Amino acid sequence: MATSIRGTFASQSDRGLVRLHNEDRAAVLLNQKGDLLFVVCDGLGGHNKGDFASKLAIDMLMTAFANNKGFYTTGSIKRFLARNIRAINRVIFQESANSSDANNMSTTLNAVVMTSNKMVSVNIGDSRFYLVKEDSIRQVSQDDTVVDYLVRTKQITPEEALVHPKKHIVTNALGTLPTVTFEFQKVNYKGEKILLCTDGLYNMIDNEDIIGILNTTQKIERKVEALIALANNRGGADNIGIALWEPDYD
Repeated sequence: MATSIRGTFASQSDRGLVRLHNEDRAAVLLNQKGDLLFVVCDGLGGHNKGDFASKLAIDMLMTAFANNKGFYTTGSIKRFLARNIRAINRVIFQESANSSDANNMSTTLNAVVMTSNKMVSVNIGDSRFYLVKEDSIRQVSQDDTVVDYLVRTKQITPEEALVHPKKHIVTNALGTLPTVTFEFQKVNYKGEKILLCTDGLYNMIDNEDIIGILNTTQKIERKVEALIALANNRGGADNIGIALWEPDYD
């Protein structure tokens, strides 16, 4: 789809080849003022309705964004995200507490709001936000995981983190506690491609694969499909969620 900020976007989620249910969600939404919301969620809890948690989170945030009348400052973006993320957390936590078959359900959330001159991101869990340009890729978000903490505190190396037995353990998610903590990043955007994805993508394919697919001349929808197909070709061990944006360079 084309937008007034001069670019195109696409999003898709996939069950993968191993999991019985798809607990990932991904979306890109344009509001009435031409602002963009990118969001991916990875539901946690398996049979305890991780899929319900991720769908609830993405639907609530998208509805609020669609009804928003526009953002005029970076602070207004942060207030919007904070207010709605806290509301989502309360709803998921209460649903989990009140329903025996939804006990301990939660979800990651990675969201980016972009206007014509501002960009703010927020991450809860281990879904990721990348900026990609030409032959470079940069992870903007910081994972809320045990191994990321160990790397940041220099207890293990980044190479050791790739095979660490606790690499899948997240330290923060929506719905696990009555309140949720998060930090915002004001992003200095310089016309890169924007990729949000769940761990089902980045755990199965490497950065060079991502760059190679995004540098093709395919339509953006085909690029998302190609990323998913490659992740599945490499084993498809998890659900996959992708939201992709490409600016118009003309």
